[in-house]
Amino acid sequence: MNLLGAITASLDLHYIDKDDIVSACKTYYETVRRSFRYTQPENSMRAEAAKNSARSRARRKRLQESRQSVLADEEVELWMSATVDLMSDEEDGVVGGVSGWIVPPSFRRPDLSELCVKLQSRLEATPKYKATHSRRLHIGPASERTPPAVAYNPEEAHGQFTEL
Repeated sequence: MNLLGAITASLDLHYIDKDDIVSACKTYYETVRRSFRYTQPENSMRAEAAKNSARSRARRKRLQESRQSVLADEEVELWMSATVDLMSDEEDGVVGGVSGWIVPPSFRRPDLSELCVKLQSRLEATPKYKATHSRRLHIGPASERTPPAVAYNPEEAHGQFTEL
């Protein structure tokens, strides 16, 4: 009996659609395969880069969600075009004896950057946020990160990227 047959025959999983089971098996296989590939010595640098990229993207996603929670009604339209890729990178560092992070992407439009600064100051004024997050430094050069490789539809992006 094959894996799909065994799973669909299981009494606990009889109500789940066969396509969903196939999709879950493929996802699991790809995850195991990727993990194995990254354990190989020749792929150690690629594995570290993928891990750091995933960590940075997760941080930017949390930052976007936090900022979204303090939006005013008149800011919603501009914010709707903000993607995870347009959020600032968070990098460790100490400047003037204070540790914190903020490295805005160089390709983000100035009006969206201004909105991000406003939203960040609202967040930092919230006692709960202030107690659970490190102070963000508002200094340093723009990020060296390149614009996302994904081709955005200009209509959907509302022109949030600056021309480099």
